[in-house]
Parts: sequence; C-alpha cells; structure tokens
Amino acid sequence: MNELGEDAFELVMQRLHAALDGARGKLRASDALALAGFNSPSYHRKQLVARALRDLGWERGRFRFNGSLLYAYARGTQLEREVMLDVERGDDDLLVVKRREP
Repeated sequence: MNELGEDAFELVMQRLHAALDGARGKLRASDALALAGFNSPSYHRKQLVARALRDLGWERGRFRFNGSLLYAYARGTQLEREVMLDVERGDDDLLVVKRREP
C-alpha cells in the first residue's frame, strides 16, 4: 500500500471513522495508529493518521493518562475529554474501543 497516496488516506479515514464514530474523549496516539491498521509507527504513518483524525474533528495534544503525559487526540467538551478511550482486543481478536471514566 502506498502510504502517501489518497487510497491509503481513504482507507485510514474509513477505519478510524468506523472505530471512533461518535466517540468523545482522549485517545493515545499509539492506539490511533493501531486502529488505523498499522503495527509499527513511522513518520508517514503518523502523518496519515493525524490528517485523518483532524478531518474527523479530533485535536492533537498532550494529555494525562494515569498520571503520565502522552501524545494523544481528543474530541468533545473539556468534561468529555476526561474520558479515556482504550483500545483492546475483543473476543473475536479485533480491536475495540472501550470507554474508561476518570
């Protein structure tokens, strides 16, 4: 797959939209990469994910997760952004997004 092409961008957009449709909270950047279908980070993969999430209404920043300040994406009101969105493997071995209240 050409990671810089529009086909790759559309695929990433579809994956992230399907996984995060309607979600509000904060999502680790590493989890966003996993949801986009990437096993390991690279500069171009991070750029693709960042562009897709911006287009979906998410903002990049540094947010606290269990006391640690991490790069992440957030969407929603200040109160909604306190909710942590964790990415885990479901029973069917697919990635699922789970809400974790502060």
